[in-house]
Amino acid sequence: MSIFSALAARLHHPNPPYDAEIWKNASHGQGVLTTLPETSRPRLWALAHDFLRTRAVNPVDDLALDDYQRLKLGLLIALPVLELDLGWYRGLDEVVVYPSGFVPMQTWQDEFGVVHTERRPLSGEAWEQGLLIVSWQDVEAGGPLDGHNVVLHECAHWLDMQSGAANGRPPLHPEMSPEEWTEVFTHAYDKFVHRPHHYRSLDPYAAEAPAEFFAVACESFFETPHALNLDFPRVYAQISALLRQDPRQRIFPDGHQPWA
Repeated sequence: MSIFSALAARLHHPNPPYDAEIWKNASHGQGVLTTLPETSRPRLWALAHDFLRTRAVNPVDDLALDDYQRLKLGLLIALPVLELDLGWYRGLDEVVVYPSGFVPMQTWQDEFGVVHTERRPLSGEAWEQGLLIVSWQDVEAGGPLDGHNVVLHECAHWLDMQSGAANGRPPLHPEMSPEEWTEVFTHAYDKFVHRPHHYRSLDPYAAEAPAEFFAVACESFFETPHALNLDFPRVYAQISALLRQDPRQRIFPDGHQPWA
C-alpha cells in the first residue's frame, strides 16, 4: 500500500461505536470528562477518535501510552471544540507526550532589549509549527476540578493561534463583537495584573501576558466555572459564546460532579 493509500484509509476509517465502558475507563480521574452528561459523550467520543485518527500522537523518552491513555488525551483535546469542530485545530499535526516536565532551551528578550538563553521547566507548549507538547505526569495531575489542566491550557493557545500569533484574541463567530471581546479581556487583564493573587479563579500565571490570561481563563472555564463567573462574569460570557458551552450546567458550585 502506498503512503497516500494508507493515509486515505486512515482518514476514512469509521470511528468505533460509542462504548460506555471504554469511556468510563478512558475518562477515569478526569473531572472535566466525568462531569460531562451522557447526551454529550458520544459526540466527544467521535471528535476524539477523529483527532486521534488524523493527527500523530508520539510519546517520547521511553513513555508508552495504551489505548485508554490515548483516548483520554483525545477526549481532553476535543473538549474545547465539543460544540464546534476540529477545524479549530487547523495546523495542529502532532502531539508529543513527555513522561514528565521537560526542559527545553528557550531564548527571550527582556524589556531592555537584552536577549537571554536559558532552560525553563515546562508542563506543556503549543508551537505554531504544528505541535502540541504535554507532560503525561501533568495530564494525569490535571484530573481534579481545581482550575489546572495542561491539555486545556495548550488547546486554548491553539484556538488563539487560529487568528495568528497567540495574543488572547482567537477568531470569533460572526455574531460576536470583536470590540466587546477586546474591551472585556483588556479590562479584566488590567484588573488581574494589579492583583494577581486576589482572584481565586485564576492562577497568577495568567498575569504573564494576554495570551496566558486567555489560556488560564479557559482552564478555569471548564474546571471551576462558577468561580470564574463570580470573578469575571463578562470573561466567562465571552468564552461561553466562543466555545458554545456552559460548564456551569454540569458542575456544581462546590465542585462536585453531578453526572458521576
